[in-house]
Amino acid sequence: MRTKLKQLTAGFLQSKKPAQVNGQWSHVKCSGRGFTLLEILIVLAILGILVAVVFPPLINFRRSSVLNVETQEMVTLINKARLSAISSKGDVQYGVHFATTSVTIFSGTTYVPGATGNEEHIFDPTVSIGTAGSIVVNGGGADVVFQRITGATDQNATTTLSVVANTTASSTIVIRSSGVATLY
Repeated sequence: MRTKLKQLTAGFLQSKKPAQVNGQWSHVKCSGRGFTLLEILIVLAILGILVAVVFPPLINFRRSSVLNVETQEMVTLINKARLSAISSKGDVQYGVHFATTSVTIFSGTTYVPGATGNEEHIFDPTVSIGTAGSIVVNGGGADVVFQRITGATDQNATTTLSVVANTTASSTIVIRSSGVATLY
């Protein structure tokens, strides 16, 4: 009987099926199969290292992407104001007003905050127009006004968009006296 039990037990361990002894199912206890605390800690340490290595580049990529989108939007708004002036839309001049967190297209020769015709674009919170003194408009101020029909301006300007949390990432836009905006 003992040899029969050994044979059944050996067969069970090989086939991993419960063995029958005298027509009844016999359950053989197996050693515990699970993860030890050390194994779990090692896995968590590896995951922590991977997150520490991968996470910062993802954040920088997002910031860079947002900066590129906002820079393109700013160039688009400048060009829209210039084209509105060239087409003499409403028989008035058009301009662009620069603020730290926004750009506004306005009609007329001066910017009036809250005017009904203003078209304001507010930047993503991580982006701002430069740091102190980086909005440089010829003749001072923060407005560039385009002349009707020619689209030229007397207030050629240089503006710098930068990521607030990362001052190493920035884009520079130059508005020439011809009114053409160039991205650097």
